[in-house]
Amino acid sequence: MMLMASFSPLLAQQSISLDEAISKALRDYPSIRASRLQARSTEALSKSASALGELELSGGGEEIGHSNDAVYTLARVRQNIDPFGAAGMRRRLKAQASLAQAETTVIQRELARQVCTDYINDYAARLRYENMARMDSLYSDFSKVARLRYETQAISLLEYQTALNKSQQISLALTEARKDMNMAHLNLSRWLSADTLFTAEAPSDSSVATPLLPQGEHPSSLLSQQAVNLSQAAVKEAKSQRLPKFFVEAGMQRIGTQNGFYAWQVGMSIPIAFGATSANVRAARLSAERAKTDAETTMRSLNNKKATLQAEYAKYSESVDYYRTHALPLAHEQQRMAAVSYREGSIGYLDFIQSVNDALTTEMNYVEAYTKLLESKYNLLYY
Repeated sequence: MMLMASFSPLLAQQSISLDEAISKALRDYPSIRASRLQARSTEALSKSASALGELELSGGGEEIGHSNDAVYTLARVRQNIDPFGAAGMRRRLKAQASLAQAETTVIQRELARQVCTDYINDYAARLRYENMARMDSLYSDFSKVARLRYETQAISLLEYQTALNKSQQISLALTEARKDMNMAHLNLSRWLSADTLFTAEAPSDSSVATPLLPQGEHPSSLLSQQAVNLSQAAVKEAKSQRLPKFFVEAGMQRIGTQNGFYAWQVGMSIPIAFGATSANVRAARLSAERAKTDAETTMRSLNNKKATLQAEYAKYSESVDYYRTHALPLAHEQQRMAAVSYREGSIGYLDFIQSVNDALTTEMNYVEAYTKLLESKYNLLYY
């Protein structure tokens, strides 16, 4: 990623909205395409179950030797039929196809959530960079005024050196903020393209207006339910192995030198190893109970996570309202008055640095609160 960052100025840049970024990632990201192909493959396999099993073709001879009329089977056809086993296999394969589709839905939702996270972080990195750019402008003016004062012997060399050193520190911080922003661009772009650097537009910070999914309809919940369905289908398939299987057989024979003889058989095979089949059924039932327990755990985890995210959203919503209503206007005024007052000589350099740094801390705290607000919002929508 550091190597990519060094070449990022060479990449084409394009701003993108959050909805566009999610749609593009869901359409183009390789793991999503692979998951969809896997689901289609599993669905195609679900049609392979058939009651008609193996078709056997053979020939042979019997009672050959001692100059007797041997019996030769010119051609024999045997069709194995497993109607009960095929039904159980068909149910299991359909359950596997539904599970694969549910897994794809979960992967899609998680990808959308990750895109949201990197999109928000990209926008937050831009806000931090803009804050540092304003701070750099203030300290640049501050060092220029300090130089003029020093040249007129209105301030000491220590005050001028302090102002110059502080200005250089802010310039370095601005450079680091720019690099952090470029890294955030790369983190966002990894979901979208290999040859274009995408940048975030301002995301919507409106209240969560979209109705949240009921927990029973959440993709993770549906996935756990499909796992239960698959385990139950496996139990039925294991039970079907206890049931009989059938076969039909027909053949053409030659006895000695005479042709025109035929043979046929119709039969049934019954499993004798009941202990083995019973063990398979017990194991399948235990797996089904495990799947039900996992589904209950998933539901409980989703409920707890939803409650936590709602509490976080309410917390950061109040914090952002406070910053926007009171703290940020005061911080901007504080920066403006500090610059004017120092230029006019009504405050010293220490008061200027203290006032401007306090305002910067307020702005950075707002960015962090705003980032947390957006993260909790989109986690609520996509968790």
